[in-house]
Amino acid sequence: MFREYTKALFKRVDARQLMQFKPPTLPQRIYTKTLNIDNAHYCSFCHEVDWPVSAHPHPLYLQMLSLPLQMQCLLDKKSPFPLLGLIHAANKVSVIEHFDLSEPFECRVRFNDVRPHSRGWEVDVMLEARQSGQLVYRAISSYLVIIKAVHVAPYTAKKEIHEECDTQDRELIAELIAHANTGRRYAKLSGDYNPIHLSSISARAFGFKKPIAHGMWTLSRAVSAFVSHQEHAELLVVKEVNCRFKKPVFLPNEIHIHQHCKTPTHASIDVTDSADISLHLSANVVFSAKL
Repeated sequence: MFREYTKALFKRVDARQLMQFKPPTLPQRIYTKTLNIDNAHYCSFCHEVDWPVSAHPHPLYLQMLSLPLQMQCLLDKKSPFPLLGLIHAANKVSVIEHFDLSEPFECRVRFNDVRPHSRGWEVDVMLEARQSGQLVYRAISSYLVIIKAVHVAPYTAKKEIHEECDTQDRELIAELIAHANTGRRYAKLSGDYNPIHLSSISARAFGFKKPIAHGMWTLSRAVSAFVSHQEHAELLVVKEVNCRFKKPVFLPNEIHIHQHCKTPTHASIDVTDSADISLHLSANVVFSAKL
């Protein structure tokens, strides 16, 4: 996706749309592509995110493969949003029906929604994947556009407040090392060569003191750790992952993964720093066990 990032450097954005009170108009174009899964690539992904041996595909793999389509969508000539500088704020992934990685996917990506945010606008890009004409997968990626606009109140940092069950039943399920080359490894797999992930020099050019891990790498590792921790992990089916990204994981780093509020079909996951103070992401997982 080097070509897309080059285009992003020269893309002209009409900031007037972003500075008015009403939400900017979203382009209606749908970007499509037929995906045929390379088994070797999927195995490399599973190795990178430590996915356990499972009868079911990792729920975030298709979302990762949709990145080139998402970038095409964000680079649409009618899009008012700059690609460089967007902050990946959230993800909601739904596995609607069982799918077969050996069969092709018809993928469609489009803008889905935009809404005011305390720091600018939050815009959704939606992926839908079909097999044999049936909708099997949906992923919504939310991106934050920071801008001074009339609807934006002065920003003040908020202290994270954990719900009551967080402190009562939070269980440490994994301790991970995010190595200095984690961003480059995941970039090679995903095609996401955003400079903020690659090196200290390129990250500093965009305002970061160090490179940061891809949010989807962190989330994928967290989901893998959650599944691995469950009884009969090989049979567990993740049906939905709903995540909010909080603070970046600077590289290298050590992170902790916790589960809490667990029921037979739902659980919450937190990713924190090694001191369990700073929250990097929080996610809810819906799952079932096919015994």
